[in-house]
Amino acid sequence: MIRVWISFGLLLAAIMAWAAPVQEQPSGTYRLQVEDIIRIQVWNEQQINAVVPVGRDGNISAPFVGIIRAAGKTTTELENDLAIEYQKILKLRNPRVSVTIERFRSIRASVGGYVNRPGFYEMRQGDRILDLLNNGGGFIADRADLRRATLLRGGSSELIPIDLHAMLIRGDTSQNYLVQDGDVLNIPEETRNRILVLGAVQQPGTYFYKEPMTVLDAFSQARGEVRYRTWLSRTVVIRERPGLPGQYMRIQVDMVKFFNGQDPSQNIELRPGDAIYFPETKTPDIDRIASVVNSMFFLDRFFRDNIFGLRILGR
Repeated sequence: MIRVWISFGLLLAAIMAWAAPVQEQPSGTYRLQVEDIIRIQVWNEQQINAVVPVGRDGNISAPFVGIIRAAGKTTTELENDLAIEYQKILKLRNPRVSVTIERFRSIRASVGGYVNRPGFYEMRQGDRILDLLNNGGGFIADRADLRRATLLRGGSSELIPIDLHAMLIRGDTSQNYLVQDGDVLNIPEETRNRILVLGAVQQPGTYFYKEPMTVLDAFSQARGEVRYRTWLSRTVVIRERPGLPGQYMRIQVDMVKFFNGQDPSQNIELRPGDAIYFPETKTPDIDRIASVVNSMFFLDRFFRDNIFGLRILGR
């Protein structure tokens, strides 16, 4: 179901992007680039009909004119320049010159990080960020940090933050920029959107946070209790205090009351970065919890990338 939802979201966003007007490159203002291929024609002058490439030096070889600058000009500007040359060289009176683009230059861009098919791709003129992501096979579910993607513009050091989550989930295509030659889209690994399960469970470790997620969800992912050892009535959730980096509160949870149907509120909703401890004895060793949690390197990435000591406070 997750893959279906991702595909639908990506398709929906791509459709919205296609339907949106292309504002970065309005009709008539496109400037010719190296490797574009153009057609030159003059009304009523059949001998002046040629398809020519814009060379790497930015010039074209026009019929009866020879070398003339094309790169950086609009087709209208090049038509005017050619009309002047045909008046001088062929003595044509008011020649009606037409310059059309037969094929735009190839655009190569790359997508990397946590996508299914990282690599370089040939892009079409007018393609956008979501087209590049689609070429890369979409993002890897539960691994990609969509909110912290970046776009490195080709040939420059300009690094643009891209919120792909807003694009794909909320349908906000304001950052669905046109792809330029040499662009690099990178989607980093999600390192904050996780929880830690410790203590007397079958598989303690780190798990991806999926909103909404409860203590029961974490317990289930860790494969449940260790028989005759897990003291569920003294379960503890360790959570960073809002606005106080490096300081944590201890939330006592009685999962026995929850399982017995006495108090459903004990199955509290978790937050990204929470640590859930299922003790082995009636009285959990809070100092032991602090020691274990403080030794886990990945929490350094969970909680603001700076933990110099763990203070566990009361609820």
